[in-house]
Amino acid sequence: MSKKVNNSKIRGKMKALSIIFAVGAMSLGLAACGSQATSTTKHGNDFTFKERNKIIGYSTYDLKQPYWQDFEKGIEQAAKKEGYKVVVSDQKGSQETQVSGSMNLINQNISALIVSPVQPSALPATITAAHNAKIPIVIGDIGAEGKYDAYVLSDNKGGGASAAEYVNKKLGAKSGTKEIGVIELHPGSAVGEDRVNGFVDKIKKYSGFKIVGQLNGDDSVDGGFKVTQSLLAANPNISVIFAANDPEAEGAVQALKQAGRLEGKKRVEVIGFNGDAPALELIKKGEMTATIAQHPVDLGKKTVEISLDLLKGKKVEFTDSAKKVYNVPTTLVDSNNINEYFK
Repeated sequence: MSKKVNNSKIRGKMKALSIIFAVGAMSLGLAACGSQATSTTKHGNDFTFKERNKIIGYSTYDLKQPYWQDFEKGIEQAAKKEGYKVVVSDQKGSQETQVSGSMNLINQNISALIVSPVQPSALPATITAAHNAKIPIVIGDIGAEGKYDAYVLSDNKGGGASAAEYVNKKLGAKSGTKEIGVIELHPGSAVGEDRVNGFVDKIKKYSGFKIVGQLNGDDSVDGGFKVTQSLLAANPNISVIFAANDPEAEGAVQALKQAGRLEGKKRVEVIGFNGDAPALELIKKGEMTATIAQHPVDLGKKTVEISLDLLKGKKVEFTDSAKKVYNVPTTLVDSNNINEYFK
C-alpha cells in the first residue's frame, strides 16, 4: 500500500516538473522575440519592463467561485479606469492550465500579468517567461514562489488573530474551560496556515480556552460537515469552531444544526473566513456567528494599481518590502454589522 502511494507522489512531482521545464524552454524563445513596445522602464530590481498593447493578462484560479468572480471584477474596474483592457485565462483549478494559460497570455503582447495560482510551486517558470518578455508579474492571493514583482493578498494572519480576539470578547467571561475546534484548509495552503496560526497564536494568550482539535476540512462544505461531526463525537463540550474558510464554516453549521447544537446553552459559535454570500446569509439568520470578510474587489484593484506602478517605474509602498507583499485588511462581520453587507 505504501509503495503505491509513494509512486503516485513521484509521478505527480515528475508531471509538475515536466510542465515547468516545458514552459522554461518556451520562455527562452520569448527572450529572442521582438515586441511592439511603446515605452521602457527600469525597475528597482534591475528588470526592464516594456509597455506594449494596453492589455493586462489575468490568470485566475477558478471563475466558478464567487470570490474569484469578485477578484476579476476589481481587476476589470481598475484596468478600465486606466484605459486598459483585461484578457482572462480561467485555470479552473488546474495546475496545467495555470502554466499553459499564463504562457498564452504572455504571447498576447500584454503589458502586465496577474496570476492567482493553483500551485505556487509552478510559478517560477512563468515568472521567468514574463521577465524575458519584459512583463511585470503580480501574484494575486493563494501563495507565491520565485522572483515575482509583487504579491497582493489579505492580511490572513491578522484576520485569524481578530477572530480569536472576537471569541475572547464573546466567551472570555464565561466560567470553565471553553473548548475550541479548528478546521484547517488543505495541507500546504499558505493562506490557510496564516489564518490558523494567527488564530491559534492569539487565542493561546487568553486564559480559559483550549484547542481540542485541528483537522483538515478540505476547503469544502462537505469537508467542514464531516470534520465537525468528528469534533463533536470526540469533544461533546466544544463551544467554538473556527474554520479557515466559509465553505468549511457552512458545513460546520449544517453538522451542528443536525446535532441540535445551534441553540440554547449547548450552542456552538462558528466563525468562518472569506465573507462569502452563503455565510453572510447564515449570519443574518443567526445560525453562524461571524466571518472574517476579505475584500476581493479591492484586492483585484490593488493588483492592477501595483502592476501599472511597476510598468511605469513608480515606487511601490509594500506592507513588507523585503518580501514584496502588500496586505489588504480584513473586516469582522457579525450580527452587529451584517446589514452593511446586504444592499
